[in-house]
Amino acid sequence: MNYLTEIKLFYDWLETHDLTPSGIALWHALMFIANRCGWKEKFAASNSILESRTQMPRTTIYRARKRLQSFGLIDVFPQGSNNSSLYTLHSLKGVLAFQNNGQNETQNETHNGTQPAENGNHAFQSAFQSETPILNYTDLLKKKENKKRKKNGSASSKKGKEKSSAKKEKEKAFSIDQWVKTIDSPWRELMLLWLEYKRVRKESYRSEIGAKSCLTRLKKLSGENPAIAQQIIETSMANNWAGLFELKQPSASRPQYGQRIGQIIQSDDQARRQRMMEKLRNAGNNKPDNND
Repeated sequence: MNYLTEIKLFYDWLETHDLTPSGIALWHALMFIANRCGWKEKFAASNSILESRTQMPRTTIYRARKRLQSFGLIDVFPQGSNNSSLYTLHSLKGVLAFQNNGQNETQNETHNGTQPAENGNHAFQSAFQSETPILNYTDLLKKKENKKRKKNGSASSKKGKEKSSAKKEKEKAFSIDQWVKTIDSPWRELMLLWLEYKRVRKESYRSEIGAKSCLTRLKKLSGENPAIAQQIIETSMANNWAGLFELKQPSASRPQYGQRIGQIIQSDDQARRQRMMEKLRNAGNNKPDNND
């Protein structure tokens, strides 16, 4: 399997299938684990790992797993309550090819079965349309009169329309697809993956400034490392986030000290007091004798 190709095909598949956010997150988690395992036909994944990857409870994972099975995206082989289940992740190429063949067969059957009826409906529509040209003509005259009245509006309304049309032209002038082609590899492939994810969410960058700021943020969060940048994008997609965020680093364990700060200060004070007492004793012993 190719990681980026499977993710792109997955979001193409989502355009015609209803899958919950929990199912999307689980599919991404399984795809990540399969990639780590070297694309084995069957790989093990424990519930604790899936809970950590998806940030979902076990019951939600079970429901999402059944949903993915019903669509034919995965196969699950339970190994008992104490063992990790085995998973098989099917390539989207085979799934889409199977579905397209089924759709072509049903379309051919319906086309062959309903062709005479369609010809009859067409003849009925042409006969009906030939009887109603005068009514359509009068309607057109009324529409033209209404347009003339609207043209005599105030100058301010015309300016507002001109401004709105200018904004639309500016938005059309920027093409996100043309802009991505100007980026060097591998950042071009990473941005294509992120933009495809945003397109499925019905979100996009309407200006070049917004697209450039997204690429700059991705490079900054990853430290100019494409591998880390890919993990950032995959984490956002797996959690169904709308933006990019820095990866969480494991917290380092704090050093343990045998004594408290107050105890250390107290021991130093006691030593200082002892030295002062010794100096005072020595000073008393070294006093000159008055009889001399």
